[in-house]
Amino acid sequence: MFRPQIQKTRILFSLAMLIMVMVYWAVNSYEQHETYGFDLKVKAVENMEDAINSLREEFIARGINNGEDSLAFGSFLLGPQNSIIKTTKGSKVSKLSTLNPNFAAMIMEMFIELELDSSSKVAVSYTGSYPGANIAVLSALEAMNMDASIITSCGSSEWGATYSEMTWMGMENYLNQEYHISNKSKLGSIGGGLDVGIQLNREGKEVCESAIYSNDIEPLHEKDFIENVKKRMQYYYRNNELGVIDLFINVGGGIYTIGDSLKRNNLPVGIIYPGDINLDINQTVLEGFLDKDIPVININHIERLMEWYELPYPPNNKNKIKTGNLFYSHKKYNLKVILTAFIIAAGTVLFVGIVSHREIKKRMHSSEPESIL
Repeated sequence: MFRPQIQKTRILFSLAMLIMVMVYWAVNSYEQHETYGFDLKVKAVENMEDAINSLREEFIARGINNGEDSLAFGSFLLGPQNSIIKTTKGSKVSKLSTLNPNFAAMIMEMFIELELDSSSKVAVSYTGSYPGANIAVLSALEAMNMDASIITSCGSSEWGATYSEMTWMGMENYLNQEYHISNKSKLGSIGGGLDVGIQLNREGKEVCESAIYSNDIEPLHEKDFIENVKKRMQYYYRNNELGVIDLFINVGGGIYTIGDSLKRNNLPVGIIYPGDINLDINQTVLEGFLDKDIPVININHIERLMEWYELPYPPNNKNKIKTGNLFYSHKKYNLKVILTAFIIAAGTVLFVGIVSHREIKKRMHSSEPESIL
């Protein structure tokens, strides 16, 4: 029995499947747009990637390791769990996560939210615990061409910059000499207990003392809490010609910078605005800046930060840079896709209809018109 194309089961099934696919495509389509500050974020990421690759060559040249990224990009930077300059326990996953070059874009996102620009003055405190986060901060500062007054320390928690042959101070100085960064620490301590490394043995302290002097850093030797904080604040303002600071950045857990473990665990992460927390009478450096109505970026509790900014935790070698919500926003329903899907679906149905009409018309003029019934 004669049947036009439009009445054939396989044709109807194919049309139904096509329409379903087109509807699914249209419903799940979206438009992708670059986020605000896209170029600055890309520049920060590229700066960080270049800095880490440059350090890779230096590590290989010094015979520290073979420069391989066995766990994630930049993982060669992380030293051994146990080291003569290790200060306390640490999370290996968190250390690895901060080596993702997109971490620099996260820092830049915070700069943009705080409406900073190249004229902004920044104070920074970091330790050897998070070399990846330190490089991310320096890379973002470089991308925005901002000046920073920096205080650092030599010691590191587990899986940080724990190579005695290449402390964080050595890494930073190398990057400065190779013109990857223009900002560099000018004041530094041993770090760890009481900021003088009370948990380090003699050899560990000697390594840190040597790192301080060999990398042209003014030593900070002060056990007393109040005096240590005072010297840090004096340094920040002494090194700022205008006497104005727009932002304080903390990376890691310097005891006089953010307090003991109890206070550190209760501090918010990311951007902290003045008034967000209650301040103690004996203020840490971080609290001192908040008391002066200066916002703070606190880089700690890495897992929480990565979740907020939708960065991978834990990382791996397959993570792609310059992608994700830090770089692109997505608007649901792409009109071009919807129109294309409609044209394909409607056009196919129309084509089958025309072919079927011609077949029926041809059959009507045949010798057996009743066969179309």
